[in-house]
Amino acid sequence: MSSEKITVSAEDIDLAVHVSAPAEIPAKKQPSPIPVWAKACLWLLVPVLPLLCVISVILRIAFRTQPPRTRYALVSLLATLLTVSSLLALVAGVAIYSLVPLPPMVNSGLPDLDQRTGFPSLSSAVTLSSAEVSTQLKPLVVVVSPAVRFWGREAASVGLGAGMLLEAGPDGYLFATANHVVSGTASPAGGSAPHVMVAMEGGLWSKADVIATCPSNDMALLWVERHSGAAAFVQPIGKPQDGEPIFVIGHPEGLKYTLSSGIISGLHQDVLQISAAISPGNSGGPVYDAHGALLGVVSSKFDRNNDANAENLGFANSAELLHNPSLWSFYGNGRQRLEQYLKDLQTKQQM
Repeated sequence: MSSEKITVSAEDIDLAVHVSAPAEIPAKKQPSPIPVWAKACLWLLVPVLPLLCVISVILRIAFRTQPPRTRYALVSLLATLLTVSSLLALVAGVAIYSLVPLPPMVNSGLPDLDQRTGFPSLSSAVTLSSAEVSTQLKPLVVVVSPAVRFWGREAASVGLGAGMLLEAGPDGYLFATANHVVSGTASPAGGSAPHVMVAMEGGLWSKADVIATCPSNDMALLWVERHSGAAAFVQPIGKPQDGEPIFVIGHPEGLKYTLSSGIISGLHQDVLQISAAISPGNSGGPVYDAHGALLGVVSSKFDRNNDANAENLGFANSAELLHNPSLWSFYGNGRQRLEQYLKDLQTKQQM
């Protein structure tokens, strides 16, 4: 047996590798698992984003058992279609909002009051029941919201309070509310009087000018021009008495025109402590006595963050503050509006 040693050089190894290595096979492009006609049909849905979303969900469910390659192709296609469709919808929305006039969101005047043929006779000679208060006095209450600017247009903000009708005259309506309800309104252009948004039960917002404020007592007066109608109304002001029954109307937590009742729990100079349930949204709302006379304007409640055990500790500013114009700061003809109301109120009381 030969024991001769075999020597292999590096060139021999390199040659062997080149000889034994398989020839490189060019990659073969595989056809897409989504047919062309199906892609074309889906692209036709791009202008209709909601329908494309529904179809996408249906296809995702229908293709859940397909091979991974097919599902991947479908997801990629749907993602592209939804992205393009969303961009088209965004561009169309911006174009419509910018170029096409939108229907009015803010009405001129208060048609709900213009169309009235009469108002309740207050203060009533008889004691009103809760049902009568709801029927007769709720229509005298408005929703008040600071005005905000949105793309050059004014609209009501998300915050709201309440206000009550003081007088319906031949040229407009005078309302009272809380000053902190109107303090967040946007500054008007051109240096005109500030205004807020008000709405009756119909829900359509109208502009109301802030014609007077009394920050020290958290009260404000609003004015809305009148366009038609002749029914007159003057809200009487009562003298609050400790322990007498009261009714409060407001919009607590957005629950509009909520009626609650209680008593005057205490009198603290010009502030009424009341037991009627109030919550954010009641601010600026009226406190009526059992005959429909206005006793106060809801201003605040005890902060339960300071004492979680506090219950039914609400406060209202006395409506008798309306009798003292020297306490108020006026805009435009606000002083004349308030003095006219007080004059008409005095005339009514003398009748």
